[in-house]
Amino acid sequence: MIALLANHPEYDAIEVMVTRRTGKPPLLRAIISQLDGTQIDFINDKEMARERAAVLTGRQTLYRPMQYEEGERNGLPTMRLRFTSHQGERIVLSFEAFSPPSPELGGFINPGEHSADASLPVMWANASAFANPSSQVTVDGVSYQLRPAPQPGALLFIYSTDFLIGVLREGELGLWLAWAPRRLAVGERWLYWDNLRNLHQYEIVGIDGGLLTLHKTTTSSFLPEEILTVQRVEGKFLLRSVRATGRLGKQEDIPPAPQGFTLRLSTEEGFSLSTDEHENLVTGTASREVRGITTTWTLLPVDPPWTQSRTVRASVSRYGPWHHIENTIGED
Repeated sequence: MIALLANHPEYDAIEVMVTRRTGKPPLLRAIISQLDGTQIDFINDKEMARERAAVLTGRQTLYRPMQYEEGERNGLPTMRLRFTSHQGERIVLSFEAFSPPSPELGGFINPGEHSADASLPVMWANASAFANPSSQVTVDGVSYQLRPAPQPGALLFIYSTDFLIGVLREGELGLWLAWAPRRLAVGERWLYWDNLRNLHQYEIVGIDGGLLTLHKTTTSSFLPEEILTVQRVEGKFLLRSVRATGRLGKQEDIPPAPQGFTLRLSTEEGFSLSTDEHENLVTGTASREVRGITTTWTLLPVDPPWTQSRTVRASVSRYGPWHHIENTIGED
């Protein structure tokens, strides 16, 4: 859900993401987008907020308790969220749908200039609805005007269901190699400690000739499970795909493809990004360069056009068993 403000002196938009968790209250994440282009995250999980702030070094992330309610009125969805901003302001978002969520208002989302120099987001809404005029955003009790929607009488306070999101972000992480396989066989694994004291495990779950499938889990409350395929070429491992399933912590079973956010790297120096069954939402060219102890992968998005300014560079520098990983986004 995102509310686009028309007349706030500092804020351009406020977003809310709700993730259902089995046996736990929903994970809530609010994002304030400022008029200067910066974004600030607020998360109602203290440990996840701490890890996110440490890994995504260029983006302010804060823990905030939140009050969240959802329901229906006249058969249409309603939502209400309360939290405190980074400036101590009392922010309340009250949403009532103008009409039922519709697939025609969903699909692949162009984020515009939001976080253009810090992320490459891939977002898909299966159905969305605009807000009716009774919806509002208040800051310290003052109601701010919302932008008008293309649908007459509705507001650009957009509610989406079955919202899928995968994001390549700027950030840094350190990994210390604690254990490496003595042979390549199913069940063998690599173990790493990161600078936040999380354990990362890469277990070999399949071998097909020179192609290995790895199941990566962590003890982190922030970093998701991944399924990787790597190809062994002349004694080196080349990444061919990575699928972040969205599940957190150690999971014994492996969800079937295509569940998750998937990066594919072809042997023809191309790449694609997909989310669940929605294939090739972002495509472009890919390259790999080795300079001394540093290996850098560069993804140059081509299609759709709005992605072209969001070049992704992922560098890994090796100092013996210590690996320093850095991601940057942008043209420079």
